Amino acid sequence: MEDITSQTKIRYHLLDELRGFAVVCMVFYHGFYTLFSVFSLESSGILLKFFMPAEPFFAALFILISGVASSLTHSNLRRGLKLLCVAVSLTAVTVLLTLFGIYQEIFFGILHLLALSMLLVAVVEKYIYKINLALGSTISLILFLAFYNVPNGYLGFGGFSLTLPKIIYSSNWLFWLGFPTKFFFSSDYFPIIPWIFMFFFGAFLGHYARIGKFPSALKKKFFSPLDFVGKHALIIYILHQPILFGVFILIQAIIK
Repeated sequence: MEDITSQTKIRYHLLDELRGFAVVCMVFYHGFYTLFSVFSLESSGILLKFFMPAEPFFAALFILISGVASSLTHSNLRRGLKLLCVAVSLTAVTVLLTLFGIYQEIFFGILHLLALSMLLVAVVEKYIYKINLALGSTISLILFLAFYNVPNGYLGFGGFSLTLPKIIYSSNWLFWLGFPTKFFFSSDYFPIIPWIFMFFFGAFLGHYARIGKFPSALKKKFFSPLDFVGKHALIIYILHQPILFGVFILIQAIIK
């Protein structure tokens, strides 16, 4: 990940490697999900259930680092609009696939979230970075944890939870915000609430790089393959599903 806001370009290789690790984890997870839900491979269902508890963690890592990157770019507006076009195209393709009996619609996945998050940062970045960075990052993380279960109908965790009114989950048009109806389905679902707060958590952390306070250890390269994946995370994330589909269909045809 490169800081292009400074006069001397600085590459934070460790962040690239962490983003690469998150992408690799998501590719494997989606592979298991596709094998189970589309190709009905029962053994993949077992692996899917095993890895499912970890999925929010590597997704959060990917979103957090994307937030960091939003502080190190010249134009979140341009990046956000480009990514929004990609996300909308992805939705269109997955909806068309239902005509062939492949029910993997993505109505508000991680790309939609990142696109809207970048656009929101583009609007407010002149103001949010006037907030104390430690305070801003702490509040963002607290809000993420507090609102994490909003899509499930409540605030907080366990004994410290508050059930939200069912009426806010009755509209078909609030799924993107984090209030899905009980009939809503998206094979990849990362609504604004709570995930926008993880993005802003990363954005506040990334601003430390703009003022030269990132640890020098982040500049070191430890594992080149992950560094490569991290540098090309978006294109790999966009292409991995059609490639997986193609490989699985080919294997199925050979086996038959």
